[in-house]
Amino acid sequence: MTRKTVEKYASKGVAFAGINANSRNTYVEDDFDHMVARMKEHKFPWKYLYDATQEVALGNPKESHRATVNDLENALEEHLAGKEISVKLTNPIGCNVKCDGKDEHWMPLEACDLVL
Repeated sequence: MTRKTVEKYASKGVAFAGINANSRNTYVEDDFDHMVARMKEHKFPWKYLYDATQEVALGNPKESHRATVNDLENALEEHLAGKEISVKLTNPIGCNVKCDGKDEHWMPLEACDLVL
């Protein structure tokens, strides 16, 4: 999700939310309170939620600036046009979730390569 995508689809009734699932114990700089401050500083145009159980959000660090296809925008365009979404599953892009009791760089294997 990017600012450009959020702003592009706001007038079409699409709302976005970022989810923070980072443990306060693993990497304090990325905990919910610090990220809320970052949200305010950068005036991000989406809601920001906290997943204290770490059950909802998983992440996978990728180089988003190298993406050649915007699967989210493609899926939104298809959905808003009443079409079937052609790409239903993609690898997540973003930072890894800082899991409680794990090293700050740890990721579960199932989050690494969902789509081959």
